[in-house]
Amino acid sequence: MAPSAQKIKASTQEHLDIEDITEDFVILKTGWVAMVLSTTAVNFDILSEAEQDATIYAYGALLNSLTFPIQILIRSKRADITAYYQHLVEAERNQQNPDLKRQIQKYMDFIQSTVQQKTILDKRFYLILSFSPIELGLTGIKKPAKTSNKEQQVQDAKVALAPKREHLIKQTARLGLTTKQLTTKELIELFYDIYNPAPTGTQRVILDSASYTTPMVEPAVEVPSPAPNQPPPTYTQEPSQAPIPQPAYADSLPNINGQQSAPSQMEALENLKAATAKAAQSIRGEQQISPNQTNQTIQQ
Repeated sequence: MAPSAQKIKASTQEHLDIEDITEDFVILKTGWVAMVLSTTAVNFDILSEAEQDATIYAYGALLNSLTFPIQILIRSKRADITAYYQHLVEAERNQQNPDLKRQIQKYMDFIQSTVQQKTILDKRFYLILSFSPIELGLTGIKKPAKTSNKEQQVQDAKVALAPKREHLIKQTARLGLTTKQLTTKELIELFYDIYNPAPTGTQRVILDSASYTTPMVEPAVEVPSPAPNQPPPTYTQEPSQAPIPQPAYADSLPNINGQQSAPSQMEALENLKAATAKAAQSIRGEQQISPNQTNQTIQQ
């Protein structure tokens, strides 16, 4: 077969390090399993001197308590504050107190000057815990994830990483931080934004909940909807066998057993003559009433 006739099969996912995302874990092609934790931040500069010292000691205790490796990821992106500024405009419009209205206006001016002079960044902080099959010993060393049992990998990672996750949650709470594990949906959104960066903000994958069962985005198929004010037919049989409207003289038509006969042309003609004569007689009767008789009837 000529090279041009061969069907080329290639996918972007072949160049990624991620094999799958399932049960809130990231499975890598090397067989490693990663858990991603998101954490909040503390503005260290606005703390008092005693609070700063307590924060430093708590962070030192966190580092000294670690008996396993962790990764710290800080993502900085240019923030889009249009929605926040619009919220301030609405608050300033609905505020009845003139003093508070003036303070909101000053704060809006401060934001405008800050955006013009500096770049507003949105920072996100993540902690990554990794599980290697080598931790299971020689029995845990297997082939890459394509031929291994993913369910068993995830179960082994849960047993190994769950205590480490709880330890980090407790230690970061001493720093005043809130730490939680990212779900499968949040992991897909995170990596989608990493590989498809937006100029501002964070992109969100607009999918239904059922589409998050796999990280592969399937094409959407548009289902045509019925025209408005036209409900779909509710036939219980084939459309070709739909009931046909019957004429007004359907009672005289033959039924399925052929017990009645259809009216002949002569009978139809006689019925038409009789109806015409009756209509003419009624018209002549109305014309025989004179105007004087009408006036006398009114006077009576």
